[in-house]
Amino acid sequence: MTRMEQVVRVGLPASTNDTTWAAEHIEIKDSIATIDRTSWNQLCKPHQFCSHEYMAALEASGLECQYLYALAISNGELVGAAVATLWRIHLPYGMSLRVTTLGTPVNTGLPLMLAVTANSISLRYGLVAALERASIKRGVRLFVGRDFPTADYLHKQALDKLYSCAHLELPWTDFEQYLEQHPKRKSIRRDLRSLEKAGYCLDIREGQALSTDEAQRLHALWLQLYRKHHSPDQIMVTEDFFLQMSQLDHAVWLLLRKEGRIDAFDLCFVLGDHLESTYCGVDLEATSRLSIHRAMGYHIVRHAIGKGLRSINFGISNEQGKVEMGCRLQACYAWMQANPKWLGRLLRMILHRFVLKHDQDKLAQENLTVEDQR
Repeated sequence: MTRMEQVVRVGLPASTNDTTWAAEHIEIKDSIATIDRTSWNQLCKPHQFCSHEYMAALEASGLECQYLYALAISNGELVGAAVATLWRIHLPYGMSLRVTTLGTPVNTGLPLMLAVTANSISLRYGLVAALERASIKRGVRLFVGRDFPTADYLHKQALDKLYSCAHLELPWTDFEQYLEQHPKRKSIRRDLRSLEKAGYCLDIREGQALSTDEAQRLHALWLQLYRKHHSPDQIMVTEDFFLQMSQLDHAVWLLLRKEGRIDAFDLCFVLGDHLESTYCGVDLEATSRLSIHRAMGYHIVRHAIGKGLRSINFGISNEQGKVEMGCRLQACYAWMQANPKWLGRLLRMILHRFVLKHDQDKLAQENLTVEDQR
């Protein structure tokens, strides 16, 4: 065990619903490279983003954060695991807040993995609590266990509703069938034709590495949206992030090109029979007269249906536009703990005032923009 690893003995709460289970110990590690790939991937469900390969690529991307991995070991076997990230949320007036969030700053979804035979309520609470304690020892001021699917996911722990994720189910056999049932099909066709009339074509790349020039261009396009929205809870990504992601077999790139130049993109991942839309970027000036975000969203739908996938996770924000696409909104819940505890009320207020309220304001502005484009 290295200096950066820690073994935490935990007393897990008893459950009246599940078979009694007790972990020998929960280990905290700081790199996926120290964890056996086969054991990790056996726990990782097909719809979860945090495969061993993905986390290795993410670690190699050079983001300004640190990673924590909680491993539950029973009888020498890995029976549970979870991922968390230490990073800084930048606030107005030059302030910043050092936080740990369950998962990563570049993904939504619950990165909590449990063996089928484990006591799920006790084990999932034990993994999250171990990550919180490890964060405190590293001087983190706020721990946010997030993306829990239900308000009672951690049994008796009080959870707050954090945001909603937009999911689109795909029962259609082809894109035309999707359009035929859509009340705004004429407007969708018009948006897609407008890209063609403007000289754009869509280049879809699957499991194919980007060139250095392409990665630089995508990073520049992503930066335009990053600087436009100034989201406090969005981490700065790097050119290496795009290069590393493109090395993954399940990465899908939708590149909108005009005369060879990329003016917009979407990065998606195939997770089992599910597509996750993760990042996008756009040349705001070159595409200013086009309904670019809406059109690219429908290109994602077309691609997913064509591949026979069953659903798309469109993530958070711009809920109105995603509901119009046919998405259902699934609430995600969070468990927040301050260090020290008496800071809890203040940090919650700061989070809601500068981060969550900012996201709602950005959502309202995005919706206004969509209305203006119609």
